[in-house]
Amino acid sequence: MQPIAEHQIARDWVILGRELENYQGRFLVFVLGENDTGKSSLCRYLVSYLQGQGRRLAWIDADLGQSHLGPPTSVGMTLLPPPGKGEGPLWIRFVGSTSPVGHLIQSLVAVRIMVDKAIQLKVDGIILDTCGYVSGRVAAEFKFQKIELVKPTHLIALERRKELAVLLKNFSARRSLLLRRFSVPEYIPYKSRVQRAEYRRERFKKYFQESAAINFMFRGMGLHGHIPSFRNPGDWTGLLIGFCDEMNDTMALGIVQEVDLQQKQVSCLTPLRSIEKVRSIQFGSLYLDQSGQEFSRSAFHNRTLKGC
Repeated sequence: MQPIAEHQIARDWVILGRELENYQGRFLVFVLGENDTGKSSLCRYLVSYLQGQGRRLAWIDADLGQSHLGPPTSVGMTLLPPPGKGEGPLWIRFVGSTSPVGHLIQSLVAVRIMVDKAIQLKVDGIILDTCGYVSGRVAAEFKFQKIELVKPTHLIALERRKELAVLLKNFSARRSLLLRRFSVPEYIPYKSRVQRAEYRRERFKKYFQESAAINFMFRGMGLHGHIPSFRNPGDWTGLLIGFCDEMNDTMALGIVQEVDLQQKQVSCLTPLRSIEKVRSIQFGSLYLDQSGQEFSRSAFHNRTLKGC
């Protein structure tokens, strides 16, 4: 984990870290804000500081597009033991897209499952980073319901103006919740759509760099998510999928390479070495090539025709 430079640590962050250090009981910090407001930087600071104080932490990254834990399209969680105890394990829960839009239910369920897992592991605290999807009625309601679902002890809002005021009003009188509103640090830059797309491509490339093609039959397996048409093989090629175990927990992601819909057989690029424990397939809505580049089905179809 890349440390935060000392000059980039806001005074509010230091105060919050000390509050959490002395907090009695398990804390859950929900970090909220638009894109490019420093949410991930704050989470990294809190994780680093509290880990240094010997606290056993779970860090949950629910930023589907700009994830630091695991590949994009997934909620990631790592367990951070005290310093000197090695690196903790990484879990991912596939959602299916780089945005919650069209996957709101999957996003909420993934976060709740990760929080439950962290509680089962008896951590001292949970740091929850979230995506920048907060603007508009649907986004605000989505964030409201996520806060209700995970019931944080601390709600930290990073704002440039007062863009979260309406949403935060719903929690301002809650005695069981400590609400803090921080200004966005000046050093936090805006990232363009091109920069965000390139970041995702690099993350996907890293995740699939040691992948190999595996063939499997999906006849008899559970299927869920954005299940593609069984009449059009073009809906499958390049589609990002998740391999799930008996509890529907994500074991690994895969990119569909070829499909025989009559035989119910699929060839898939994945870091998963064996499908022995796979019990269901979750379908996303994102298409990737082997380099991690995102593309639309129509663009892939046109590219294929030109190559014929």
